[in-house]
Amino acid sequence: AFVPAPVEEDAGVKPSAELADATLDRFERFRRGGGEDHLSLCGPELSSVVRYSLPGIVPPGVTDPTVELTSGRVRLKARVATAAFPRLPHLDQILGMLPDTVLIELEGSLVPQDQATMALLVDKVQASHVPIPKSMVAEVLKGLGRQPSPTLPPDALPVPIPDGVRSVYVQRDSLVLVAKR
Repeated sequence: AFVPAPVEEDAGVKPSAELADATLDRFERFRRGGGEDHLSLCGPELSSVVRYSLPGIVPPGVTDPTVELTSGRVRLKARVATAAFPRLPHLDQILGMLPDTVLIELEGSLVPQDQATMALLVDKVQASHVPIPKSMVAEVLKGLGRQPSPTLPPDALPVPIPDGVRSVYVQRDSLVLVAKR
């Protein structure tokens, strides 16, 4: 079976439930062994899946999650209701009075962790477009609900590798999955 190329971001494609369904269909064909042994997914496809097809992955108080892949790096953006995350560090000291919702942007590199997990090593955080000091990255992640891990550094987020996938990497503006065959 032929696995179509990912949707081009510059085609103006926006995340949608339909794109999420189409992306999951491609992924299931790939996982069952249909077509190529590599599957490339672009930002709008990943954003669609996160928003519309993975209930429970986005915690309450987080809206409009977006995944962007650029030059081999991962950027996650979302609007965060400050009341839903009382453990967020005192960003008001940096931003002044905090609004009800804050645009949080995380940026980093995806690196192998173990057989079942990748790690997103976060090296940049912005709140309402204001850079947060690197020394506060782990504290911000913890405030957003990151659970302590004996195997991950405190400034990393776990990214599970799906069943049937041997490895995952970012190449330019795509997330590439390699089949376990």
